[in-house]
Amino acid sequence: MNPDRSFPQPAFVPPSEIENRIKRFQELMIREDLEGVLLAQNADLFYFSGTMQPGWLYIPAEGDPVYFIRRNLERAQEESPLTQMQPFRSLKEIPALLREAGLSAPRLLGVEGDVLPAQLYLQVESFFKTSRLRDASLLIRKCRMLKSAWEIENIRQAGEILKEMIREVPSFLKPGLSELELAAAVEASLRRKGHQGLIRSRGFNQEMFYGHILSGPEGAQPSYLDSPSGGRGLGPAFGQGVGQKILRPGEPISIDYVGCFNGYHADQTRMFSLGPPPEPVIKAYQAARDIQETLVLRAQPGILCSQLYFWAEEESIKLGYGPFFMGHKAHKVSYVGHGVGLEVDELPVVGPKFDWPLEAGMVLALEPKMILPEFGMVGIENTFHITENGLEPLTTGGEAFQVL
Repeated sequence: MNPDRSFPQPAFVPPSEIENRIKRFQELMIREDLEGVLLAQNADLFYFSGTMQPGWLYIPAEGDPVYFIRRNLERAQEESPLTQMQPFRSLKEIPALLREAGLSAPRLLGVEGDVLPAQLYLQVESFFKTSRLRDASLLIRKCRMLKSAWEIENIRQAGEILKEMIREVPSFLKPGLSELELAAAVEASLRRKGHQGLIRSRGFNQEMFYGHILSGPEGAQPSYLDSPSGGRGLGPAFGQGVGQKILRPGEPISIDYVGCFNGYHADQTRMFSLGPPPEPVIKAYQAARDIQETLVLRAQPGILCSQLYFWAEEESIKLGYGPFFMGHKAHKVSYVGHGVGLEVDELPVVGPKFDWPLEAGMVLALEPKMILPEFGMVGIENTFHITENGLEPLTTGGEAFQVL
């Protein structure tokens, strides 16, 4: 099968993007009295440099960053606009290399406390003997939370990839297929359109492969993923998402997949069935769409994420789906939306304990879903850009429940 060459090709991050990100981050660092931050995680390296060649990126509170590259210096220089790059062999060399670059060891050194392995943390602590380490992960995530116009366009393109895939689903969703066979066709469609394949999550052990295709009551099975939907998967070694189950007539089939373009994600769920589904399924889907519409109408800059969640929860109760909203009984998740960007689980979180106001520039995936044990998972999900005037959809495919 040939790739769909009508879709744009991934591009390098513009120098102005990197410059603006570092400037905003340094302003946040100064407010928190951080003199330097040392980064190693791939998504963070890419965000602040435009490449993710293995190494450590040091960002001082003032002045230019220095990227210490362990491998592929030439490729890093090709992909990144940063001007200070230094080859190195061992982390213990970096304090001396910083001094050679005219940068003294910081009194307070920020690290990615949420994702940096303990072994590496201890090594940093050992080699930066005069520095006190502080977790800078929240600062990093706050900086990444507000998207530029360039980032929004990449997320929009990820949404276009999903939109075109959904258009093709009726051509290969046929009786007799297994969930796995349907997933293979869906994923091949996405790859032809430029999907990078990898879905990045920041949360510990929060793994995902493209997303979930779930069908029938088996789709109501919870999993180890922090998600309202689960599925049994192919076995205990990856107990989520598609399995070998054959698609049955009339049961709900959800395609909850993550698009990805140029590193940026868009999250979307659409519903299908082979033949008419039971009336409770259609009613539950309409309730999910009604809840989404409530959130879209009320989400404005300044509204608290927690308030948005409570509105969704109240609407689910009013519509008669309280016990089934975002999970069944003890298996509920405590959110109805989440940020997306270079990772699929970014800030903010639309949850009951997240009293952060919405801001223009945030990107949210809103996913009101019902878990009906007798029928399966029923719901909708779309990705939105928060503007000064409200929500702009970045996933724009048709939302009708498609009965084939």
